Amino acid sequence: MENKSVYHMPTFMKEEMESLKQAAAPILKKRMIFLLTAIPLVIVSIVYLSTFWGQTFNGMEMIIKIGIATLGAAFGMAMFRESSYQKRYIRETVVQYILERMQKSEVLSAERKNQYVRTIKEQPFSVMNSFIEFLNEEENRRRRLSEE
Repeated sequence: MENKSVYHMPTFMKEEMESLKQAAAPILKKRMIFLLTAIPLVIVSIVYLSTFWGQTFNGMEMIIKIGIATLGAAFGMAMFRESSYQKRYIRETVVQYILERMQKSEVLSAERKNQYVRTIKEQPFSVMNSFIEFLNEEENRRRRLSEE
């Protein structure tokens, strides 16, 4: 389900957000696969390992079962860790797309574009706010130029 604020965005902004989503979609899909595999694998392995709690040692068969469950949990944790790396990569991809988009703008001056780029690099947690502000300013400037 999409964010309700997307429905209230102007058309030019919706198009940019759709392009942004398309840039991050392959990585996001990969991350979701990792997460949807890792979490159940870790949970099942931990629950299975907890069934051995308090049992006495029954020989090689029990060691093999514990080893397999431990390997499953370790593999799940590794996939979970990889999904966090993918999350960082998604963020880097989005920021890179936004910076490239800002540099491509033909409406705003180079000084103004550089100011937005500097803002994004200095304040990484406000990337989307800066991008939306950039899009609004670009559209306003485009309208003023078309009126002249």
